[in-house]
Amino acid sequence: MDLGRGLDVADYSTVNRVVRWFINLRWIAAGGVLAALGVAVAFTRLELPFPVLFLLSGILACVNASYWLFFHVLRREQLAQGELAAFLSVQVAGDYLLLFFLIYFTGFLENPLVFFFVFHTLLTAYLFRTGTALVFAGGLVAVFAATVGAEYAGLIPHHALFPSADPAAYVLQLPLRGAGLAGTIAISAYLMTSIKRRIAEKGRRIEIELDRYKTLDRVKSNFLLQVTHELRGPLAAINGYHEMIARGITGESTPRTLETIGKASRRTDNLLTMIDEMIDFAYMTAELRPKLEAAPLAVAELIGETLDACSALADTKRMRVQTHCPPGLELRANRDLMRIILANLLTNSLKYSPEGSTVTITAGADGGEVCLMVKDEGIGIPPEELDRIFEEFYRTRRARELERDGTGLGLSILKKAVEDLGGRIAVTSEVDKGSSFFIYLPQDGPRTGGTTP
Repeated sequence: MDLGRGLDVADYSTVNRVVRWFINLRWIAAGGVLAALGVAVAFTRLELPFPVLFLLSGILACVNASYWLFFHVLRREQLAQGELAAFLSVQVAGDYLLLFFLIYFTGFLENPLVFFFVFHTLLTAYLFRTGTALVFAGGLVAVFAATVGAEYAGLIPHHALFPSADPAAYVLQLPLRGAGLAGTIAISAYLMTSIKRRIAEKGRRIEIELDRYKTLDRVKSNFLLQVTHELRGPLAAINGYHEMIARGITGESTPRTLETIGKASRRTDNLLTMIDEMIDFAYMTAELRPKLEAAPLAVAELIGETLDACSALADTKRMRVQTHCPPGLELRANRDLMRIILANLLTNSLKYSPEGSTVTITAGADGGEVCLMVKDEGIGIPPEELDRIFEEFYRTRRARELERDGTGLGLSILKKAVEDLGGRIAVTSEVDKGSSFFIYLPQDGPRTGGTTP
């Protein structure tokens, strides 16, 4: 967004901050000049035009007071974009002028503070477009060149900062000093504008690559969703045929056939689980996915639905699932995301726990949040791997040893779902003793995120 004909700052709020910073810095400069003049008058024998210098410092303070009054009081920092750019340009030009007179009446090129103009040039080149910055720098160089020429020719007086210095030697050094300062200002303006141009070019290239990456990511997500949906149908049908054979609907089967069908059914179940995780992952990470509706949900009912869905796995491993949830506990959330959260937590606990062990689900409300805890007596997570379990496609070494198949997407999907509901997640674990997952969700629904209240 363009904020003025010559201004080169992309953010309107940034320009506001710059203007405030300029005004505050100018107060410090005015105070510093007055203090330095007071010390010079009281403790030095400098023969400078102190009345003029005090007048200039007073003008600086009055000008800054008018800036402050206009910006903060009259306009309440609500300037239009063009006005803000013009206001900043006026301040910069005024600062150049007042600094020049202060430097001229305190020794001109004798004064080491003359190189403050280099700082001002760099700042101007940063804030303004290349053409505007070069106009400021060129005008400054022209003023310096004219002043050097006038002093050299004796047309204007030289106010010596150091009375003991040889005036003739100063005059002889004027062209060299002036050329050095002018060259430094010109080079500073050129370098800053060149650096800005290169940074802008790299920024444009990064934006192009980012757009390309986003396009490829959308293509990948769409492809993943399409392929997984196409695979899920045939696999679900195959699993149905396995179940028909196992129940004897197609006729009596030998024990060996039933054993083989059972193995095939477990493999297709694993594949279906992996495909479901890939579908959830593609959907949860989609850039343009629709916002999900939030509604009041009974937590006990959600837990019960999850237990029903996972009962086959619990029965197969002869595991117990204990639940502790107040009957009237509710939270405002999206039902599909809550199912993803609870199903991932319970499935992982059942999958990586030994036969005959217990999984405990506890829910409660505290401080405007609903806390869900799922605790198991499973293999646990090593401390060095605990920080990585929510990474996409990551599986711990113990998990890979226990079960070869798996996408490593379950916990990353879980984390994304929790974040979409405006919640947070914590984990504690001990190897061979079990893990506890804590989910904290706002009871009144997410304030921001992927759901709408």
